[in-house]
Amino acid sequence: MTPKLRVLIPSSSSGGKSKGYPPLTPCPVNSPTPTPLETEGFKGNIWVWVKGYNGDEKKGDGEEYFEVEEGGRKGMTYGIVVRGHFLKDVGGDEVVFGNVFERPIRDSLPWGTSIATKFMYFIDPVMECDIYADKPWALSPALATMSHLSLDSSAQNDDQLYIDEDSLDFIREKTKGEVPQVEGEKNEVGARRKWLGKKENRESVKLVKDVEVGMEFCNGLLDFNTLSATLPPPSTLQIPLLKYWDGQPVTYVCQRRPKDPKSNPVGTQEVFWSVAFEIVDEDARKKLEKKGKTIVRPGGGVESDDNEAEKKGEEKGDEGVSDDVD
Repeated sequence: MTPKLRVLIPSSSSGGKSKGYPPLTPCPVNSPTPTPLETEGFKGNIWVWVKGYNGDEKKGDGEEYFEVEEGGRKGMTYGIVVRGHFLKDVGGDEVVFGNVFERPIRDSLPWGTSIATKFMYFIDPVMECDIYADKPWALSPALATMSHLSLDSSAQNDDQLYIDEDSLDFIREKTKGEVPQVEGEKNEVGARRKWLGKKENRESVKLVKDVEVGMEFCNGLLDFNTLSATLPPPSTLQIPLLKYWDGQPVTYVCQRRPKDPKSNPVGTQEVFWSVAFEIVDEDARKKLEKKGKTIVRPGGGVESDDNEAEKKGEEKGDEGVSDDVD
């Protein structure tokens, strides 16, 4: 049976801009209607797509996204689409994207992790990671690693559910760099990734506040429907992630790169936006408890602490309520 999930993003309360991390607000999934996303460093919209989604805030089956011929989306299992602009000027090498964890995972890593890491470096050669740290992470330059990227000095297709690759013209105009001329979306993606794979090229790209940025990250390797990861061909290795689940969510962040390359980036840098995939399936949670482990919320808090805080809040609210009837 498909485990029940919940997708979380930073809060966008009416009281003002939120921190980009941790993501604690439920997000609609498979909705053609964009969800507003506003943090201290980014403003725009987000769409989250999960094939075969079983969980909270389900708004459809996602055929509007997964049936799109362009970009190979029919073969994707999930997608994160964000469109908007940074609220501060940032350099192209400053923005990184990837996964972070608040607790160690080294004791929960499955057999084949080293092989999987080598494959990930093959797919994404600019990725940097430390999966054995106390707060593990794997981050790549966002402009190079995105599945699809658009950069424009004016807003276009704000309500489109996916990102058309459209970044090379902007890069040529703004950097005067020798970016190759190619035709076809697949070739454009490859040319963009190759050119932005070099640090000096990324540093020449400036994302000022009036630049409309479209970012889409998707693949068919991580299946949230079966909670398994499959390595790309020619490998056939499939890893059952639920078997090794330690209670933590899968959290994606788009954040600022640390100035000190030796520092741990988790929770120490400005996060522009983030998305967390939480398991809320009762059977999975009971199995986790039998292992002596507990649910870890985005940001590192444990679920028992959250429940206790809610209980105290309810008790405080009851203090002013009297049962006396005049």
